[in-house]
Amino acid sequence: MDDRDVIRRLMLAVERLERAADQQAAQARQSAAALQRLQAAQGGLAATRGAEEAEWRQAMARLFEEQRRNTELALRPAVARAWRGLILSSAALALLAIGFALLLQHAHVRLQDAQAKADAAEVSAEVQRAVRHVEMSACGGRPCIRLDRDAPIWESRGRQYVLVDGGGN
Repeated sequence: MDDRDVIRRLMLAVERLERAADQQAAQARQSAAALQRLQAAQGGLAATRGAEEAEWRQAMARLFEEQRRNTELALRPAVARAWRGLILSSAALALLAIGFALLLQHAHVRLQDAQAKADAAEVSAEVQRAVRHVEMSACGGRPCIRLDRDAPIWESRGRQYVLVDGGGN
């Protein structure tokens, strides 16, 4: 092999190395460009995802507000019925309390009347017991009584009373 052959081979090898280096540089540039495109795409995806997330949150907030309004509208009649029932129950209880108070007052008045009648009946019974010891009659159109002359006499405040003996009964 001669020197020319060796130089030519070296030149070919250098040339191949330069081409390989150029190809690697080109690939590195392509990789860097691809990386930049990838990063840009990721940034675009992140921005899109952020926008979609914000849209989704707004949509959820609107749906929640709409659901709250619908629930409130649906519950209004039930709440009104509950208030109406509470008011009617309170009024019924108040009327019932007033009725019981009137009934109690009426029973108290009747009890007082019965007590007065019982007291009067007791006095009347005492008078009836006393009358048993006295003989009553009409004397010339006027009432008169006949007493035992031997009965003891009671004096009080300057007056004399004949004691009626109740020992016979």
